Amino acid sequence: MATLDLDLLADYLDGEHNEHGLDFAATHGFLCACVVGPELKDWLSQLFENNEAKVRKDIIEQIRLWREDIQQTLINEETIEFPFEIEEATEESSLGDWSVGFVDALFLNDEAWFQVDDADEEAIIMLTLPMMVFSGIEGETEMDNIRRNGDLMDELAEEIPENLTKLYLLYHSPDE
Repeated sequence: MATLDLDLLADYLDGEHNEHGLDFAATHGFLCACVVGPELKDWLSQLFENNEAKVRKDIIEQIRLWREDIQQTLINEETIEFPFEIEEATEESSLGDWSVGFVDALFLNDEAWFQVDDADEEAIIMLTLPMMVFSGIEGETEMDNIRRNGDLMDELAEEIPENLTKLYLLYHSPDE
């Protein structure tokens, strides 16, 4: 049985041979969104822009293992940790790249993400706000104002791991 090798993934995803996929940080964000949110049936195909056949088999296996590792972390009621250091909480940082991947996966499946009652929709909006802010989405005055406030950006960055757990529970807890 293969074991997860994040160094191998980082070398490939951040390297010149990765023509169709996201970088290392963004891939982790994409996988997190796929795990915490509603099922995205063709997630692997979407991750590599329908070019997964051109990606090395060992990398595909590692991506699947990474997704399973994220899922197992949440099943074990543990908090997801970023596979990189957060050097500065800005949209130009690794956290910004991570958020782009997360938001990409969310938007590929946005109908399912927001097919909930109004109270849950408001919760989802608040729980995904940090990812939206860090992804650098343009045209939202509120988000631009948040981005200018370094302390608030730091607070939002710190909320993301807990928000991932809350999102996972929102979509994957058994109905009471």
